Amino acid sequence: MTCLLEPPFRCLPPFQPFSPPRFRCYAAPGAQPLPSDPDTETLVLPLDGPKERREIVRLAWEKLVRWSRSLQSRAKTDVLERTNKIVVLGGGSFGTAIAAHVATRKSPLEVNMLVRDPQVCRSINEEHHNCKYFPQHELPKNVIATTDAKAALLGADFCFHAVPVQFSSSFLEEIANYVDPGLPFISLSKGLELNTLRTMSQIIPKALKNPRQPYVVLSGPSFALELMNKLPTALVVASKDQKIANSVQQLMASKNLRINTSRG
Repeated sequence: MTCLLEPPFRCLPPFQPFSPPRFRCYAAPGAQPLPSDPDTETLVLPLDGPKERREIVRLAWEKLVRWSRSLQSRAKTDVLERTNKIVVLGGGSFGTAIAAHVATRKSPLEVNMLVRDPQVCRSINEEHHNCKYFPQHELPKNVIATTDAKAALLGADFCFHAVPVQFSSSFLEEIANYVDPGLPFISLSKGLELNTLRTMSQIIPKALKNPRQPYVVLSGPSFALELMNKLPTALVVASKDQKIANSVQQLMASKNLRINTSRG
């Protein structure tokens, strides 16, 4: 008996279904394996006894593990590779820390910070420092500040919302016309709106007039200073949409920042 192992090692586009490794056995005397596909790897071994059977199972398992690890590794980098621009709304301490962290993940990545203060805008663009928050920390060169909401949001792949909760509703209403309906919003703002007791999950879709706006929450335990100093820390991404939560995890996770996901 001869056994043919054909793991499909094709490089598939992300999020497309794929087939697991296939095993085909031929019992006919002198049976020949099928012609080799240039995109697959073929292994032909004799099965003459228990020892040989154990050997082919071991080799098959090793190939399956390598194939699985390769697929997982590719999936983890796909989001970062496809992302060309992110926007951070707000120029406070945590918004600045998030902008600096994501900018270090990929140097060609364009990181826009939408700020209100022209002085902060100039200090980020000309001196690569936020003069109000972390003035001693140099920001990556690919962090760009602007006071123009339309320019900041144009072509963005992800949006980090770092405006305080109490001002979020009016702020978002002002920029709603420039927000793409499919742009994922990642809320860094914590707490409740005082007058209404609304959470950010209620404020964002209403202010943007889009109940289907993709939305996730990014929360501690962490401090902005830990991110700026590249200390080991962790954050949690929570969303009802697990696919978006996983995307944010892949975008942000690094050797010093652990990102856990939660179904919120």
